[in-house]
Amino acid sequence: MTGCIFKRKLKSGVTWGYSFDAGRDQNGKRIQEFKSGFDTKGAASKAMRGAIEDHEKTHGKVTQHRGILGRITWGYVFGEDKKNGFESQVAAEAALLAAVDRRAAAESVPAEVDPTFTEYVRYWLTEHAARRCAPKTLERYRELAEYLTRQFGETRLNDLTTAQIQRAVHRIEDCGGRITKDHPDGRPLAPKTVRHIGTLLYTCLAEADRLGVLKISHPMANKRVRLPKLVKRDPAVIDKEKLRALFERARNTRLYPFVVVASATGCRRGELLALQWADLNESTGELSVSKSLEQTKAGLRVKSTKSEKPRAFVIPEWAISVLADHRAEQGNDKRLFGPDYRDHGLIFCQPNGAYYSPDREGARVKELMRAVGLVGVSLHSLRHSFASELLSKGVPLAVVSERLGHADQNITLSIYSHSMPADTRAAAKVWNDAMADVIEDSRKPVAKRMLADVCRTGTDGDGFVEKKGCKVAGTTGLEPATSDVTGRRSNQLNYVPAKMSRRYTNANTAGARAPNHGKQKLREPC
Repeated sequence: MTGCIFKRKLKSGVTWGYSFDAGRDQNGKRIQEFKSGFDTKGAASKAMRGAIEDHEKTHGKVTQHRGILGRITWGYVFGEDKKNGFESQVAAEAALLAAVDRRAAAESVPAEVDPTFTEYVRYWLTEHAARRCAPKTLERYRELAEYLTRQFGETRLNDLTTAQIQRAVHRIEDCGGRITKDHPDGRPLAPKTVRHIGTLLYTCLAEADRLGVLKISHPMANKRVRLPKLVKRDPAVIDKEKLRALFERARNTRLYPFVVVASATGCRRGELLALQWADLNESTGELSVSKSLEQTKAGLRVKSTKSEKPRAFVIPEWAISVLADHRAEQGNDKRLFGPDYRDHGLIFCQPNGAYYSPDREGARVKELMRAVGLVGVSLHSLRHSFASELLSKGVPLAVVSERLGHADQNITLSIYSHSMPADTRAAAKVWNDAMADVIEDSRKPVAKRMLADVCRTGTDGDGFVEKKGCKVAGTTGLEPATSDVTGRRSNQLNYVPAKMSRRYTNANTAGARAPNHGKQKLREPC
């Protein structure tokens, strides 16, 4: 979309203005936007560019395409909605207007209306998720929402049931992916992806419940819908020999300093590609990480780090020397490109100074890894290897977590707990040394523990004592007294069965030793 700048001569002086074509209305009449009153031509031009950008965000734009043989077709772009192949500009404008109307209908979902699932999801993504999520996160949400709209489509939001959602989860897990030759119904999706889809659905329905759009009880509340279990796997790491081979392979390429710094700092891909020379103090070796480069469908953008907190740490001397050589080569690029060099002050950039694409840079590093026989790893594996090596050498968890930029040490512990030393013998020895004096005192000889015999009476009048058990706990008074179902105290020295002779009972309760008559012979404790 383009416009024009015009000048107006008034009695009060000269002013500048702009106008641009804003499409056509429902009757096919051309719509133009005008604004004037600017002091200079540059101010009017800048205001026009801003107005055109705002208009395209809310109303889209019509595009023109020229084929290889010179054939011209028309299309439109409206946010994520793109379509081309129209024979005329009028047809493309009509299709764009229909797309705008569909979006407006989907975004205006009041609580008293019973929307379809597709309508509400689009409304939620635009009105709620877009306000709280980063652009990359919002892109991922839109991708996950496509799986759900294919399953529920035009189903009314208030007609959803727990059983229906559970069946949809199973279908997505079994054949929710792309259609291939081996999977004509669709490839199965990974449990992690299915869980992400289920979590998005739960969040979307919870927001509908909060807003009053959902008139029924939340069909996924209280874990009614079961999602596939996620098997925890240790992160892939690269051993020293493979890392040495990777360095040798990358030595004569522009990737060499990037791979070295990635393995020596454990920084994320986006953080490395956003580093500037101003972030490095070459005299002290301290590196400051405060931003990250993100790649979205709209392009590249620099944002804050994942934890939204800057961090600084010292990098190894070897990495500093590699960066010094890299800076000298970068100076040659500046002289080669001259005024065409895009100087953003980046440490890692294209030969002309422009930002690298994070996806492309990660793919190039992965190609190097495959060349040295590394399979199942990626650029992020250098970060895992860095953390695992430090923890295995006994570096405190807090230090490693700070260098990685984790918001919480528990995150580091949950990911890299397998790398921490697990020497159970060493742990036992530490406890033994700490409790040495207590252990020594416990080894001193002490008096033998008292034992008691449990007695019962015979059938005749004369009582006799029979040993019931060898050792009975509780005879020294150290054990708490317990009671049987009759309420009698069962583990005290003065316990006497109900039918014990009165003479023995009186003697025992008085604290005297029971007499030994005839058959009354106490056995020695065993």
